[in-house]
Amino acid sequence: MGIFSRIKNLIRANQNADTELKEEKNLLNMGVGDIVSIEGVDYEIQAVIRFNDHGWKWTEYKLKDSRKTYWLSVEQDDDIEISLYQEVVAITTEPTKVYEYKDIKYYMQEGSDAIVEDFSGNVSIVKGEQVDYYEYTDEDDEHLLSIEIWDGEVEMSVGRWIEDYNIEIFPGR
Repeated sequence: MGIFSRIKNLIRANQNADTELKEEKNLLNMGVGDIVSIEGVDYEIQAVIRFNDHGWKWTEYKLKDSRKTYWLSVEQDDDIEISLYQEVVAITTEPTKVYEYKDIKYYMQEGSDAIVEDFSGNVSIVKGEQVDYYEYTDEDDEHLLSIEIWDGEVEMSVGRWIEDYNIEIFPGR
C-alpha cells in the first residue's frame, strides 16, 4: 500500500468520525494538503494560486505525485474547464502565434495578463504580482501549451484537458 493510499484511508476514517459540518470540497475550493486523484493517480496539493484577468478568474493547483510536479488549472466558464500541465524547459523568450514543440503544432488561443489575487502553499510569488500568459492548443484541441512570463522569466508547460468525472478529492484537513 502506497503512502497516498494510507493517507486517503486516514482521511476517509477522519471524515466518517468527524460530526462537525464542513464545506464539501470541490474543484474550486481545494486547499494545500488535500489529495486529488486524477484518472487514478494520486497527487498532493502543495500550493494554490488564484488569478484575476480583469475580472476573469481561475485557480491553479500545484500538484506533486511521487516523482514530479504538475499544475491543475480550473476555470469556471459556462462549464468547468480543467486542464493538467507539466512544466517543460522553455525554449522561447517570446510567444508567437504558432508554436511547435515535440512535433506538435500549437496555435495561440488567447493571451493577456493577470494578477495573483491570492495564494497559499509552496510557491515563490506575492499577492498582486502580474503574469503575462499565452494559451495554445493543437489543431484537434487535444494538446495544450501554456507560456507564462513572470517579470521576464519564461515558464512553459504542456498539458491536456481533464474531465471532472475523472477526479476525486480527499480533503486533507
